[in-house]
Amino acid sequence: MRTYNLQDILSREIEFEDTKYSFGQLQIPIIQRDYAQGRDEQKTVRNRFLDALFGALKEQKSLELDFVYGAIKEFDSIQFFVPLDGQQRLTTLFLLHWYIGNRELTEQPERLDELRAVLGRFTYATRNTSNRFCERLVETSVTFSKLPSGEIRNSSWFYDVFDLDPTVKSMLNMIDAIHAKYGEYDLKLFDALDNLQFYVLPLNGFDLTDEL
Repeated sequence: MRTYNLQDILSREIEFEDTKYSFGQLQIPIIQRDYAQGRDEQKTVRNRFLDALFGALKEQKSLELDFVYGAIKEFDSIQFFVPLDGQQRLTTLFLLHWYIGNRELTEQPERLDELRAVLGRFTYATRNTSNRFCERLVETSVTFSKLPSGEIRNSSWFYDVFDLDPTVKSMLNMIDAIHAKYGEYDLKLFDALDNLQFYVLPLNGFDLTDEL
């Protein structure tokens, strides 16, 4: 069984048991809990995970992040991958790609546009505000001259209601944590993001459904 990275799921073919899938969206379903890795009380877990991610990026080594499994749904001829396990890791990887891409691809606008198009396929159905935040974030550029959460909150599209969403608050905390960790390295890391990989198990391949 081969491994895949986040951009594979969002923009490339996934193969499982001789069946190929091409997802138009990755959608965190409404049944999932809020994003937790960025919560204040999860600092130890958050830092340990970021240490592992940045260690692999620095060393240009592959890091296997276990299994991600979910349902495959189709609407208007578009296939959706709906993860039922792996939400936390996938969300952190989404934020990591956004952050490093915006730090390192500003002088390569075509690549940055490509990244934004790919990340735009990551959607959050747990709350409307969570989904809108992800949509807006993908298109947002920040200077990183101060904490990125502050710059994001100062964006014209950011309303107070976003701060009432625990997933959004957790995402902003994680972005700041990524910002602090990134500052420890004087390296270009974007191309190494493909080394952060996991196994993908479509439940459909086992004749199971997300009713589990």
